[in-house]
Parts: sequence; structure tokens; C-alpha cells
Amino acid sequence: MVKRIVIVEDEFRIRQGLSNLINKVDMGCRVIGEAENGYEGIKMIRDMEPDIVITDIRMPKIDGLEMIEKIKEMGIDCVFVILSGYADFEYARTGIRLGVKEYLLKPATISDVKELLKKLTCQEEEQAEDARMQEYSAAVKEMVSVIEENYGMRLGLDSFADKFRLTPEYLSNLFAKETGMTFSNYLKKIRMEKAKELILNTDMKIYEVACSVGYPDQKYFSKVFKEYAGVSAKQYAIDERKNK
Repeated sequence: MVKRIVIVEDEFRIRQGLSNLINKVDMGCRVIGEAENGYEGIKMIRDMEPDIVITDIRMPKIDGLEMIEKIKEMGIDCVFVILSGYADFEYARTGIRLGVKEYLLKPATISDVKELLKKLTCQEEEQAEDARMQEYSAAVKEMVSVIEENYGMRLGLDSFADKFRLTPEYLSNLFAKETGMTFSNYLKKIRMEKAKELILNTDMKIYEVACSVGYPDQKYFSKVFKEYAGVSAKQYAIDERKNK
């Protein structure tokens, strides 16, 4: 996707030169508008909603930092780059307070522009990846919550995959990465631990316990329980009660 850029600079030669450089390097960015002061910049940014704004600091009417502050107050989300020939700490400090992370010193060379655009593109990709991973982590947490609350119901990876619009294979890998266990092993663990609780703390029959934790087939439940606990469900009850 092409990143759209607006340049706000009061010197025509610098503004046009930078615009030509950006369009020339062809790094997935395109200049869609140019303004000669902060006042015009605010109107252009509001109307065009660019991804990136490159702005000078010292300009007539409204300077670059004041323009950035007003744009942020309007709730417009874009990346700001300060373009300046002034190595002034106060400007930099104010820019940092306003969330400006990148600076471009005048006069900008083609290598400066390439480096800046590459950095901005990488930052956006990293942010997108972080957002995706947070979303996936939330999906796995939701799956864990559903398993722990509904272990007695029929639960399958496919239904979760449909819900989160992911392939079962990909979701399976995400689940294993987040929990350290496969989906089926995690589900089995929750069911078996709950079965142990029911065997020890209730008068339920083994087949009732089996149904309660999601195994309508008692024989299959007994097989899974023995593999998990090392003893049969009946023997587990005897051994645990002896140890009390």
C-alpha cells in the first residue's frame, strides 16, 4: 500500500525539491500535497488525511510545532517528521513531547530521504506486526477461557478457527506458542484435572464424571484418564482416599 505524504514548508525550492526526491526514490511513498505554512498545512492534512507529514518548524502564520499540536487535538492519526536546519534542543524536546520520532535536516540528500522512508516503513510494519500479535494473543486467551468454562461441551479447533478467521493449522501453532501446549493436550489436561476433582469430591459415578467433563463414551474416558493419571479412575479414587 502506497504511503501518502504531505509536505509543509514555506520555502518553495526546498518544498519542491523534497517532493521530487520522495517521488523519485520510489519507496512505496508518494507526495499528495504541499503547503507553504502551518495554517494551510492544517487544512490540507484535515482534508487529505495523509499517512506521513513532513513539516518545517519555522514558518509564517502557524509554525510546524503548533500545527502538529493542533492536528493531534483534531484526532488525526499520522506520522510527523520535522524538517529543519536548526539544531535547536528546545525544538527537538517539544517535538518529542508531541510524539515526533523522526527528523530530517535541511538540505536533505537522496540518501537522507531513502533512509527516512525506509525507517518509517519498517516502523509501520513492526507496529502492524505487534498489533497482529496482540490480537492473536487475545484470541488464545479467549480460547483458554472458553475451555476452562465449557470443558464439558464439544470443543474443536475448527470452530475457533472459523470465529477468528484463521486456518486451524495457524491457530494451532499460535495456541502452542502462547500456552506451551497443543490445543488438544490443553483441553485434555483441563478435563482430566476436573475429572479428578469430581472423583474425589462428589459421589458421582465414573460414567457421570466422564459425561460431565466432555466424554460421553465411558470406555474412551477411562482410557484417556489412565494415560493421563497413570492409574484407572477407580484406582485413583482408592489411592487418593487412602492418602488422606
